[in-house]
Amino acid sequence: MKYNTILAFALADATMLSSPALAVEFRPQAEIEGGFFSGGSAVSGGFFLPFVLDSGNAIFIDTRGTIENDKVRQGSIGAGYRFRANDQWVIGAYGYYDYLKSEYGNSFSQVSFGLEALSGDLEMRSNLYLPLSGAKTLSAFNAAYVRDHVLVVQEGKERGRRGLDAEIGRRLPVFDEGSDVQLKVFGGSYWYGGKNLDDMFGAKLRAELTFANLPGLSEGSTVSLGVTGTYDNEDKLKGAVMARLRIPFGATAKASDAFDPMVQRVERSSKIRTHAGPTGDVEAAQFVANGRNPGKVVNISSANGDAASINALIGAAGADALILADGNLGLNQSLTLGSGQALVGGGGSIAVRGARRGATASFVNHGAATTLTGYNPAQDVVTMASGSSIASLSVRGGLAGIAAADARNVSIDNVDISATNHDGIRFTRVDGAVVENSRIHDLFICENNTACEFSVYNPNKAPYAAVSAIGSTNVTVRDTTIDKVTYGVFAGGEFKKLSRTEYELITGTTDIKLDNVTISNSRREGVLLVAGKDIQLDRVTIDNSKQDRDMDLVVLQGTSNVAINDMRLAGGINGLMLISSPNLDATTTNVDVKGLKIDGTRNAGIFFNPVSGISLQDVTVTNAGTYGAYIYGSDYEFLGGAASNIVLNNMTVDKAGTAGLYFSGPAADIKGNVSVTNTPKDCLLDTGWAPGTITQAPGSVLTVNGSPLDQSNAASRCR
Repeated sequence: MKYNTILAFALADATMLSSPALAVEFRPQAEIEGGFFSGGSAVSGGFFLPFVLDSGNAIFIDTRGTIENDKVRQGSIGAGYRFRANDQWVIGAYGYYDYLKSEYGNSFSQVSFGLEALSGDLEMRSNLYLPLSGAKTLSAFNAAYVRDHVLVVQEGKERGRRGLDAEIGRRLPVFDEGSDVQLKVFGGSYWYGGKNLDDMFGAKLRAELTFANLPGLSEGSTVSLGVTGTYDNEDKLKGAVMARLRIPFGATAKASDAFDPMVQRVERSSKIRTHAGPTGDVEAAQFVANGRNPGKVVNISSANGDAASINALIGAAGADALILADGNLGLNQSLTLGSGQALVGGGGSIAVRGARRGATASFVNHGAATTLTGYNPAQDVVTMASGSSIASLSVRGGLAGIAAADARNVSIDNVDISATNHDGIRFTRVDGAVVENSRIHDLFICENNTACEFSVYNPNKAPYAAVSAIGSTNVTVRDTTIDKVTYGVFAGGEFKKLSRTEYELITGTTDIKLDNVTISNSRREGVLLVAGKDIQLDRVTIDNSKQDRDMDLVVLQGTSNVAINDMRLAGGINGLMLISSPNLDATTTNVDVKGLKIDGTRNAGIFFNPVSGISLQDVTVTNAGTYGAYIYGSDYEFLGGAASNIVLNNMTVDKAGTAGLYFSGPAADIKGNVSVTNTPKDCLLDTGWAPGTITQAPGSVLTVNGSPLDQSNAASRCR
């Protein structure tokens, strides 16, 4: 530590006492001090080394080191000159170098200079402090705020502050003038300033009771007890108490006076005054989510009138406006966001960064919590344009809670949606959308199969869903919960009708990502993906165990290039349904599953219907009503052909109602290893209208409970 080096240097200087150029009349002083102050405690130690010149005046070297709150380190070294102006007054001048390791781990240094006038009864002094170190970055203190209808960012900094203090003190005549006990009181003021900081002005009052020549201590030793109170416009009222021991060492030719002003300690603030806060240069803000620069900042509330009036205010704010909602709003038509506009509810925050230096901060809307209620069941509550965002509010009523069509790069964060008449969130031909940290629940439950169920014979009719994406790409839903809805997440393409039963895919749904999404109590499928491509499903949990088990949980219909990791499914008819859609000209293939647990389905854990190019690893199916896996193939290629090229690595089936594996129709090249326990049969072949067969090419090996299963033994084992 730097202050340890300073103290060692001071000790080395003590050897100068024997120098013939200096006549030693005053003994060096060792000092130890401890105390408590508002916010903590401190302990310090140091040496005061006076040298008397031939003229009778003195120079001194003063060193000090301090530990504050077990982590703040500070040290000082200084030198000064004192001379006797007359029999009563000693005048002094001094300079110091100070070092500080702050509570934030930053290093600071400063120089200070002071003047003093000391007598036995009266003391006066003044000190000037000049920092040498520049500001240090503290990202925890970055701040974003509105100034003149513009959102700005200030980087957090810790700065050493320049300052000035002065005080005057007097000995109170409560003890005799020659007594070994003195009581002094002091009053003073101080000022500190700094770049981008308001001036600090304060007053200080302290009292010090000193005892000299106490028994058991060397001659000239003193023990001081002190109390200090300060008040300023920043820290307000603060206090401190301290105890100090000063012990002289070495010999002197005559008796020393413990209260001689020539050897009194220098009173100054050895700790460098720093300030931590948003004091960097003010710069324009950017939204972290999309890199756009926010435009004008406007506030909306019920005081602005109906939806038409609020939309006029929003429209006048222009592109990229930041819209701060305050309290609840009732809307008789859609609230319409323009290009790049960001809507933030009361109490919500939005991540921003400085446009020049890139310092990040959270801007907080300090308005009241916001709920947008749509009173028109035929209109969406909020509609979004390209680059727009919504954060930290609730949405109730309306057709869909939030909708975007033919837009790019929209984001929805920390939104609560319920009581809509159709979808929670609906994206139509959207390229780039993120839904995160949100809750979608208690939407309208559609019980009518004709009106609500998705049909491959009418694929452009989207079902009622918590999140619906039609003909959209690059859509992410993460860290979101969905409960008590018709469908959980639906993503499908847009189709052109070719005949009564055939359709051509016009706009596919691609790059769909679900991460840490929990769905419960969905009336129909939890996740339904139709004609999708490049799908990522990570940490998806669907629990419909409290529902009637009359719908599958996850359905991949004509969907390819799918990665599923760490999925949990409970309830439903079948847990995972993999199915191709010949009439939609869409095939389910290239599906890679790693980590899948399925429990309590009414029928099968997994249903292959008919598909190829599927790989499953580390799969556990428990308590399936019928089969761990139902593998269905067709004799007709136009209906999908055989179920083929399926890998079942490390698959476990426990307590299935009928069999571990069920084969209906042709199956070919099934690989992997399956363990079946507590189940009536390891496997079964369909003996009805679609007789089950297994055809294994060389190199295709499927083991069930450790024994290979192929065309040579399937008929005998699976019956």
